[in-house]
Amino acid sequence: MKKYLALFLVAIFVVSMFAGCGKAVDKNNNVVNGTFTEYLVAEKVGTVNHDNFFTAEGGLYYKGDNGLYGVVSFNGAKDTGAIFTKVTPVGKYFQVRTGAVSGSGDFAGLNSSYLIDGKGKTVVPGTYASFYVVSDRYIKVASITERSYAKDTTVVSYDSELDLTFDGHYGDDNSWYLGSWAIYDLVTEKLVPGATGTGNDMVTASGRYLTMKDTEDNYTRLDENGEALPEGARVFDNGSYAIEGKVGEMYSGDGELLFTYDLTGYTPSSESCGYYVASKYQDGSSTYVVMDNTGKIISTEFDEYISIYGEIIECDGKVYDLEGKCVLEGTYESVYVDTMFGQNWMLRYDDYYTVIDKNGDVFFNGPDDKTHTVWISDFAAAEEKEDGNYYYSYKDKDYTIKGSHFAPWIVQTENANSLYDLVDTMTGKKLLEGYSSYESISRNSLAYYVYAKYSGGADVYLVVSGAQLEGVLNKKNDLFDDLAAAFKAEGINVTVNKENGEIALDSSVLFGGDSAELTADGKAFLNKFIKAYVAVAFSEKYEGFISKTMVEGHTAPLQDSTYASGLQLSEDRALNVKDYCLSAETGVDVSKLNNALENVGYSNSKPIYNEDGSVNLAACRRVSFRFIVDVDF
Repeated sequence: MKKYLALFLVAIFVVSMFAGCGKAVDKNNNVVNGTFTEYLVAEKVGTVNHDNFFTAEGGLYYKGDNGLYGVVSFNGAKDTGAIFTKVTPVGKYFQVRTGAVSGSGDFAGLNSSYLIDGKGKTVVPGTYASFYVVSDRYIKVASITERSYAKDTTVVSYDSELDLTFDGHYGDDNSWYLGSWAIYDLVTEKLVPGATGTGNDMVTASGRYLTMKDTEDNYTRLDENGEALPEGARVFDNGSYAIEGKVGEMYSGDGELLFTYDLTGYTPSSESCGYYVASKYQDGSSTYVVMDNTGKIISTEFDEYISIYGEIIECDGKVYDLEGKCVLEGTYESVYVDTMFGQNWMLRYDDYYTVIDKNGDVFFNGPDDKTHTVWISDFAAAEEKEDGNYYYSYKDKDYTIKGSHFAPWIVQTENANSLYDLVDTMTGKKLLEGYSSYESISRNSLAYYVYAKYSGGADVYLVVSGAQLEGVLNKKNDLFDDLAAAFKAEGINVTVNKENGEIALDSSVLFGGDSAELTADGKAFLNKFIKAYVAVAFSEKYEGFISKTMVEGHTAPLQDSTYASGLQLSEDRALNVKDYCLSAETGVDVSKLNNALENVGYSNSKPIYNEDGSVNLAACRRVSFRFIVDVDF
């Protein structure tokens, strides 16, 4: 089973390893062999211009001022607008309806839903009442034909405030919806012939093959053309299959021969992580090996059944490498693999957790008592201190973080302005700061989106390991250097902060007092600034690299000021700077900026600090430019 491995690690539990089968030492021994060489980065990839939205597996959805609903893509770039009367997340898609439903007996209205993705593209057209995602390829679709007030085993869905499901329970008035279901193929964009039913039949899929089990436990296996698989076919998780009665042949999901094997030797029995577990029965006992996708045996033999987790093997509760070397002493109930930082594993036994890399080096051992809390879903570990707060740290780092588990590898903390920061537990570094709240969506096993909310919308960040973005970050670093040189050549003082991606303009240069109106000197400054910015950012060297540029307004956190009191000024200043930069007054061809410049106000939520930790009020009063690079995973 693959899961994210969120390591919010408590330093007192780090351990050492011995040669051979690794042995965890006393929990007070702080020697650590394993090292993580990568780090987390939060790369801004977009904005969402809605105050109230909800995250889902396939993107975002919201309720507009007109009372209708809309769907937004992960990075906020695609927005359907508030045009739907109903939006319901269904796996990584959204079930939507544009018409009205007059009541529970309005079958035409109930059968008017279709499925879209987060970018608003129609995935399943037609007139259906409900959907269920069977796999990445197949969608179960249901249509209502009648309503019954007597219990009937052929029910396909029921009504609960007009949200239809396949549960087959009674509605509020003890009524049932009757109808039929079919299977829609996202690849062929057609219904699969023969894949239909009228009851709550279980449907699963492996690759291009469907397996249907009815209420009588009868199985039917079909491909996308409605053709049955060969008799005796064993379908694996990756869609490949072997035919038990046909010696030694493994086929791909498209029916092509992958490899052959000798039935008198090992026979593939399961698939995981791109490998097969193969078994052999001889002299009254079975042995097991790992077989690759060419049929080659790549591991030693095991006398008990094995499970594959990337480059390690679990056998009878113990953990081995492919050569059969035990990499850690102990017996474990479960193994979880993380791919965010290469290949690392969390091993669990009761309330005891150990994190290892593929060599068996231990990064974290514990907790082995009841003073710690572990979130099983992605293993955030924290110690609750006497003050009632949770504290996180990692390995032998000299910091502890007071906060709450937020997402894999990240803790959310409250700052002095009653706003929130996100801290990377690997380094203790702030990834994001000064937002009212955060939400996250897993993108895949290597990245996830974070939605950093402020009044009126949210900034969208893609959180990944630094190594994944190395090329992007290097190019971004070059862009900062080139911009700094161009500003210097124009003779203007601009603060370029590579660490947080901010290009800050002093408000006192642009505006007078607490005004949002640009002064003559401010306009002259912007003429030089935008000339340098456009010349570099939209040069041939960086063509297509920047997808959007944000103009951000900021105010200072004075003693008597609040976030609300400074918000309007920050918004007005950002808007006026953006509008001027797009005007003909600059004397610069800004056509490339027309659709790439957006404004936002942050009030006093993002202060600038001096080295001694005090607030630099003058530096806080600024308008910043922050470009968003084109990153897509």
